[in-house]
Amino acid sequence: MTFESLLGNDSLKQALRHALEGRFPQSILLTGPAGIGKLTAARILTAALLCQSKGDKPCGICTACRKVEGNLHSDVTLIDAGDGEIKVDTARAIRSASAVLPGDGSCRVFLIRHAQNMNVSAQNALLKVLEEPPSYVFFILMTENAGAILPTILSRCTRFALAPLGQEEVLQLLRQHYPDTDRETLQAAAAACQGIAGDAMQTLSEDTSGTTAYAGRFLQALGTRDELELFRAANHCAELSRQQFSNVLAAMQTGIRDAVLAANGMNTPLLPALREQTEVLSHKLSVRQLLELYDWMDELDGRIERNPGMALLTGCLAAGCYERIL
Repeated sequence: MTFESLLGNDSLKQALRHALEGRFPQSILLTGPAGIGKLTAARILTAALLCQSKGDKPCGICTACRKVEGNLHSDVTLIDAGDGEIKVDTARAIRSASAVLPGDGSCRVFLIRHAQNMNVSAQNALLKVLEEPPSYVFFILMTENAGAILPTILSRCTRFALAPLGQEEVLQLLRQHYPDTDRETLQAAAAACQGIAGDAMQTLSEDTSGTTAYAGRFLQALGTRDELELFRAANHCAELSRQQFSNVLAAMQTGIRDAVLAANGMNTPLLPALREQTEVLSHKLSVRQLLELYDWMDELDGRIERNPGMALLTGCLAAGCYERIL
């Protein structure tokens, strides 16, 4: 596990390497949307802090690096409550554990995922040790929503933001993790994830082989500009889970983006599997209509968690799209 394990983010990696050469901050905050690689970055930093190499750190081959990669290092504590609340008892336990000297390395590292899920009491309890941490303790907090963290916590942390990857970088990662998956499926996942590699991997880990098929059917219906065909195509999506529906919307947005490019003479699709549908759309709909469809699907994706049923969501998809292509 080295900095090369983190794709893209060249400026971030340069900044972290530079910080490691001097006095590394004892409390840092990694920010970015879910699935962007915050935990990967945190584990690389942890390995760097504990690395036994006299050269570049982390080296990825020393005992400490291999223990961190295997989640076996006794001086590393990961706090991951998933989507659950991180309560004050957890923060107090961290504070108590930080008083214990490292047993296997030169420092102790605490990684806190979803730090925004700490309640106010937990944040205030953690603040006490962030203000005056023992010299051998480092805290790496990760969050998708820095606004939910108390200003007093933020002021004690050095912040680093992770950026979305390019499509080719995502595709490179997917080829490594899914060598037996066909090229078109990998391209569809890479194109639809908007640079969030974790979303692409989640798409492929689920039973989403039909994502492109669902998206293609609806885009084909858009090309007919027939209201009934739109509702029929949308109705097929009612059998999907919310996450699967979100994946289909992302694939359709990529197809619409390809149609806009084709309408402007740029025939280099991001999603080749939908080339036929996007070429039809580039001739049947105006660029303004295509952009309105793209924005509508983006808005609908934001409603997924707030709507009670898939039937309502798919009905909104069809009705909203038809309204924008009249």
